[in-house]
Amino acid sequence: MFEWILLAIGVVGFAMAGYLDLKTTEFPDWLPYSMIVLALLVRSVYSFTIGDFTPILNSVIVGLVFLGFGLALYFTKQWGDGDAWLLGALGFLFPDPAGFGFASFFPFPVALFFNFFFIAFFYLLVYSIALGIKSQDASRKFFSELKGDLRGIAAVIIVFSFLCLGMFLYFHYFYLVPLHVLNYILILPPLFIALVFFLHYGRFIEKNLFKRKIPVSKLREGDVLVSQRWRGLAEKEIKDLQEKGGEVWVKEGVRFAPVFVITLIVTLFYGGLIGLFV
Repeated sequence: MFEWILLAIGVVGFAMAGYLDLKTTEFPDWLPYSMIVLALLVRSVYSFTIGDFTPILNSVIVGLVFLGFGLALYFTKQWGDGDAWLLGALGFLFPDPAGFGFASFFPFPVALFFNFFFIAFFYLLVYSIALGIKSQDASRKFFSELKGDLRGIAAVIIVFSFLCLGMFLYFHYFYLVPLHVLNYILILPPLFIALVFFLHYGRFIEKNLFKRKIPVSKLREGDVLVSQRWRGLAEKEIKDLQEKGGEVWVKEGVRFAPVFVITLIVTLFYGGLIGLFV
């Protein structure tokens, strides 16, 4: 019963945050705050019922660690304060598997943390590609810019490929490492090629689609200035800017909230994704 209450709080809360983030680019501050309060309340009642305060202590410790890391990303302008509090809520709700069939060689908080950023990476990849495809003008501009950079990109790829070949031959002939053991080196060049093009594409998306210059008259509540941390403008701030007139640069980040509910479900019902690599 205890674990299903926590799961309901997590799924409903994170799903609501994800829906609002996709629809309006923001969600109310009270949403992650409420999830944290409910997590502490449920775990406190459970701890009192079983006469063991480990569940609530785990919640406080892991929740504060997750929240601290999330706020560090916020203060370095990597994402919004709402995302930081959602990450904290994830830690407060599930510092342990809470009775679900979790499978991993690593402690639950470590696996949960890794799952979050692993899923976030692929979410960012799909989001960026979809955003570029949606804007046909941007796609044409990207391929036009790419043509001008192909010589430099090709040079970097060729150098890296020769380094991999040299490493392959070196370990095989000087250390007598069997060829089948060294096969993993052969996949490095294509992975490196994919990484180079994605990084190039990511910089293009950030420069052309994630920020734009608009008249202050078109500002709306929740817009984020390029020069500021990920905090939406309040109505009073917009009025102050509109009184001065002119134009401002605003930025739109990845609508990140859906990652939390995906991470929660994958971790509790599948396990640690880190096991795929070790």
